[in-house]
Amino acid sequence: MSKPTMSTNKTNRVSFLCSLTAATLLWGASPSYAQDNTAILKRLEQMEAEMTALKAELAKTKTQQVASKAAPVAAQATAAPTPIDESMFKPQTQGMAPATGGAAHDEWVKRVKDLGQFGITYRSDGFKVDGLRFGAYGESVFGRTDEGDGGKNGFDAERMVLLGTYALTDDIIFNTEIEFEHGGIAAEEDDKLGGAIEVEQLFIDFRVNDHFTWRSPGVDVVPVGYINLFHEPTQYYSTQRPELYHNLIPSTWFAPSTGAYGKIVDGLNYQFQVSAGLEDSEATASDNGNVPDGGYGAGITGTNGLKYARAPIGDNSQVGDNVAYTGRLSYAPAFIPGLSGSSSVYYTNDTTPRGAYGTNADGTTRSLGGSDFLMFDTEVRYRIPKTGFELRSEFVQANIGTPGNLRANNDGDATNNVGDSMYGYSFEGSYHVKLASSDVESWEFVPFYRYSQIDMQTAGFDGTDANDPSGAGFNTYHTFGAALFPTPKLVLKADYQIVEDKDSQTANQKSLLGSVGFFF
Repeated sequence: MSKPTMSTNKTNRVSFLCSLTAATLLWGASPSYAQDNTAILKRLEQMEAEMTALKAELAKTKTQQVASKAAPVAAQATAAPTPIDESMFKPQTQGMAPATGGAAHDEWVKRVKDLGQFGITYRSDGFKVDGLRFGAYGESVFGRTDEGDGGKNGFDAERMVLLGTYALTDDIIFNTEIEFEHGGIAAEEDDKLGGAIEVEQLFIDFRVNDHFTWRSPGVDVVPVGYINLFHEPTQYYSTQRPELYHNLIPSTWFAPSTGAYGKIVDGLNYQFQVSAGLEDSEATASDNGNVPDGGYGAGITGTNGLKYARAPIGDNSQVGDNVAYTGRLSYAPAFIPGLSGSSSVYYTNDTTPRGAYGTNADGTTRSLGGSDFLMFDTEVRYRIPKTGFELRSEFVQANIGTPGNLRANNDGDATNNVGDSMYGYSFEGSYHVKLASSDVESWEFVPFYRYSQIDMQTAGFDGTDANDPSGAGFNTYHTFGAALFPTPKLVLKADYQIVEDKDSQTANQKSLLGSVGFFF
């Protein structure tokens, strides 16, 4: 038998009093008791007052029960979300905002504008399970790339990335990014998978205030260039990432690191990072902790740039002993609506790995000395107010202190020689056409053109190799295309690219590619 509730008992008491009132009226109507009418009326007034008080108490109890059931929903609606980067004023963040018109929404707007995160904590529009928030981005690419008389075509599950964020407290946030590239890793050769699984970000942020947050030791993106930090496919309009982020800035460029970031003033933010430095070695360490014996691939080359120079993140396999320092300023001045950008400086005092050696013309070897490395990047994005026009531009330069000590200039291969600097720049124009809009969909069509030029074989060669570079590292890119956004979280792309190679022995390369990308 179920136990009566408080509200049931009070209802029964009211019913009992009503019955008692009726019986008393009949009793009071009897002639034999007419002399007691005055006392009866007084008693009835007392019972009426008691009934009124009971009804009020019952109504109050019901109101409290309804409020207690609604409290968790109200608390969830007003909870302050994770702060996000000032440069990420994109529709992806709209799902985080509390309802307008309240203190929670005002606080959210303030933290969005003021804090300026430099990591993945702005990616908070995924789904939430017990405090753990998941997001994802990725893309599938298809098409054809021609290289002279040959070429390749087909399909590539280029990347699928899982983003995890967990707020241990309001000011201690765990973040990670796990990427599956090109379908993942094959267990057997006939599995037809040729990709990788990488932990690209893994750290915990400790927020002190808007001006200072410490990022714990872990794995983090090196803060050079906008697309290196925010590399989801919805952030750029071409099928592949912009050309500066292939070899010159090896996106995604991540490293073991720690650092801090925060706001300087409204519209101006900083980030400082200390990380494992670039290593002039394509391979990881051998058993003795040095570069492998019997020849090893160069990490910094005039044909692949910095693509293979990144420090490894696993098994203590770094072959370099030096650290790198990176500083970044990002800005979005209120007095120029629609303008945003950033500037970064990266420096390490030595890229030479332990046990580095060069190969002489007679086959003997010699130890290689050190070489410092300095990189500068600046980029600007401008969405012209009240129009559909958008302009982007970027410049990056890398200076090599002593190119004669690089493995590429001492490996017996003259075609990959490196000068004392590398540089690249790009200009891009696009136009946003609004096709339709609703509460769920916001169709937008964005045609674009991008011009890029990269030179990874400038002057200043030195070393044992013959210094006659072919010019293969000097390329000009013309990219025409369009991106279609059914929603800000989904993009369909198609583009045609022509690559002009300064090397007279290399034919121009053409490609026609398409992709489907997402970020939520």
